[in-house]
Amino acid sequence: MGSERGRKRGGMGDCIPRSAALKNQPIMRTFMALAAAALTLLAACGNQRSEAKAAAAAGAMAAAGKPDDTTPPQGVDVSKLDEGEKKIFFRVANKVASACGKAHSLIYSAKNDPGCKRSIFALRYAAKLARDGFLESEITEALEKRYLQKAVKIDVSDAPMKGDPKAPITLVEFADFECPHCRHLQPVLDRLLEEYKGQIKVYYKHFPLRSHQNAEPAAIASVAAQRQGKFWALTTKFWKNQDALAQADLEKYAQETGLDMKKWKEDLGAAATKQRVDKDRAEGDRLNISGTPTVYVNGREVTDAKEYETLKAWIDEELEANK
Repeated sequence: MGSERGRKRGGMGDCIPRSAALKNQPIMRTFMALAAAALTLLAACGNQRSEAKAAAAAGAMAAAGKPDDTTPPQGVDVSKLDEGEKKIFFRVANKVASACGKAHSLIYSAKNDPGCKRSIFALRYAAKLARDGFLESEITEALEKRYLQKAVKIDVSDAPMKGDPKAPITLVEFADFECPHCRHLQPVLDRLLEEYKGQIKVYYKHFPLRSHQNAEPAAIASVAAQRQGKFWALTTKFWKNQDALAQADLEKYAQETGLDMKKWKEDLGAAATKQRVDKDRAEGDRLNISGTPTVYVNGREVTDAKEYETLKAWIDEELEANK
């Protein structure tokens, strides 16, 4: 890996439309170093959100002319970082803007803004990435994606839900029944629901990829089952038999689930049932979802691998931030 020092990568991937796989993904901006002698700010911007650009630029400008703060704030452990990793960490900590969108750096925010707990979380995340061997530009990009994004509103009024309806943390999953990564995510979500009982709830939203020929019929079949209160019972069979989702298979699983088959078939052919699936997919398009699974935690898109440890960290941060 050379300068990348064998960083630890991998994890659960995404299912993406074939067309999306042929396009280059937008690249987040990288801020160049401040020219200390001239005190001139040099920045290179990519396709990041305008809010992220404005906040990050404000943080960099606030730091202009000042030496980097190289003392970690309370609650951020950098003892496991080697000297090179510490240099990367502190450059990022002094350059990236407050996770609460204020015109100062992450490290200043963590030490002087007690109301912004997310800056502490962001620095812990930066330390982890530095320890894992990520480059400065990659850590900067990851922080901006995770902490400078604004929460979005997602319509879950018709979506099936697991967990306590009054739980403070809401997870929304956009998924496709033929996506293997979505299948792998299901036991992870079930484990989290058990461990965070009363604290999280999970909504399912349909995003069948057009490259998966059985995904949309399966989604429609699940909506028809939802009308009988058996969405989760039927879709459990879909995940277990992901390679067998032809129409005859769907009917077999519906019978095994104990559905009223006459009503299920009527709902299966109803225009309103397909419209429910189309509505979810249209919302996914509005949110610029390009692959599945896509997960949101309290309206913020999970930008890391959709694995147990990752999602647990996002949930823990939300619980702590809302204390």
